[in-house]
Amino acid sequence: MQTPRADPPAAPAVGILDPTATLLPSASLHPVTSNPTPSATDNLHLPLGTRLPPLAFLLLADRLAELYEMVFPGRLEWLRAETVQWQNEEDVAAAVERFLQRVGALFPIHDEIWDTDLEVVEWRLYEIPVIPMGIDEWYDGWDDFKEPLPYLLHAQYSRGSEESPDEFTALYPAHSLPRYLEPHRLVEDLRTMDLAEPLAALPDLILMLNHDTDNAWIDVGEMALAEGGGYPQWRPDEVTWLAAEWQKAQPILERIDRLLDWQNDIPDAIDDKLTAVRDALLVAYYQSQETAVSP
Repeated sequence: MQTPRADPPAAPAVGILDPTATLLPSASLHPVTSNPTPSATDNLHLPLGTRLPPLAFLLLADRLAELYEMVFPGRLEWLRAETVQWQNEEDVAAAVERFLQRVGALFPIHDEIWDTDLEVVEWRLYEIPVIPMGIDEWYDGWDDFKEPLPYLLHAQYSRGSEESPDEFTALYPAHSLPRYLEPHRLVEDLRTMDLAEPLAALPDLILMLNHDTDNAWIDVGEMALAEGGGYPQWRPDEVTWLAAEWQKAQPILERIDRLLDWQNDIPDAIDDKLTAVRDALLVAYYQSQETAVSP
């Protein structure tokens, strides 16, 4: 089913919407024995026996041209290069993939199309298939994460109560924390501690786990995006905002990655990293306690 337009069609783009650029030769089953009746195709000076490409191809070409003009108004040569003969669905999918790969230079996006069914291809031209970088803590296996991600997740969600077992302490007996220490409440105190690199990214990592960095690329995971209403729409303001937010997200994610990759090769190194994280959290916790009781 063709997706209804959310906006009026753009003016015809250079080349790609010219029907003569995508005409497909068609063998006639009935030899012509007399002069053909004049038709609209006569005005296009077409050879006898040619036909227009399928309507679905033309509609997708129209939409692709709109997106090129929207996202890359200064690169019309890319659009001109798409004046190819689309013989089948694979050709259409390849053209859309090329567009998505170019968008990928602006922000993370799914740019490969495995299923060339036209309906599958079409939705990529109406919703932006972004790749969010956030954590889906209820879908991902915590043990698959690099420390201190599992440590912080268990510190937040596996503490139990006074009457129930403390799973966190059972998992990390050498790096236990006070039961009521909540890492997300210590972010500001951690930032005042002038932590050395790469431990300085600890506040950012904690905010990422709490979906509270105020950056959509970092706060939202793929599963959360799917459950929260789907992908953003192709609109000029959305594309501009996503690109700007990605520029802000990159240095934060790079700092977080350095922390996750730090001392992550052997168990003793991981143990030392967890010790450093625990000590930082304890200092911030007791600092916050002193601030709370000071007059």
